Amino acid sequence: MHNWETGDLYLTTWVRLRQSAEAAIRAVEIELGKRQTTLAQTDVLLILSMSKNPLSPGEISSYVFREKHSVSALLSRMQRAGYVKKVRSRKDQRVVKIQIQPKGKELLEQAIPVIIGHARDMLAARFSEKEIRQFDRHLKGLRDLALRELGTEARPLPSTIEWGPDLVSHWRGLVKG
Repeated sequence: MHNWETGDLYLTTWVRLRQSAEAAIRAVEIELGKRQTTLAQTDVLLILSMSKNPLSPGEISSYVFREKHSVSALLSRMQRAGYVKKVRSRKDQRVVKIQIQPKGKELLEQAIPVIIGHARDMLAARFSEKEIRQFDRHLKGLRDLALRELGTEARPLPSTIEWGPDLVSHWRGLVKG
C-alpha cells in the first residue's frame, strides 16, 4: 500500500478512508482465516444468531448489505460446511429459510472475539472515547449520505433481531476469556 498525497484534500481523504477500511478488514480476515472462516460468513452467522426467527436469503442480504446472488452462493458454501441449514417451507416449497447450526454457533463464538478485539484494539490505540464518538458521528453522516445517493436509508433493526447490552456484554466476555 502506498501513501497517496494527491494534492487534493478530498481525494486524499477518500483514498485514506478506503485504505483504512481495506487494511483493517484484511487484518481481521487473516485472523478469521486461521479459524477457517471469513468476515462475510461471520456477518451471516451473527445476524442468524440474533434473529428470533429463521431468515430468508433476501432478508439476510439486506442485513449484511450484499447482493442476493452473492448471499445465496455464500449460504450454499456455509451449508456444505455445516454452519447453516436451508429449510423449505411446507406450505410453499419456493420459500427457503436459513437456520444456524451448532457448528455455526461454535464458529461464531470463536470469531466474535477476533472481530471485537481487533476493532477495540485498533480504535483505542488511535482515538480517545471522545474522539471515537465524534468519528462515529462523522461516519454515520457519511454512510447516510451514501445511502441517500443509492435511494435508501438506514433503518432501525426490527424487534425480531435481539440486540442489546446483554449480548454486547456476552461478546466482551468472550474477548477477555
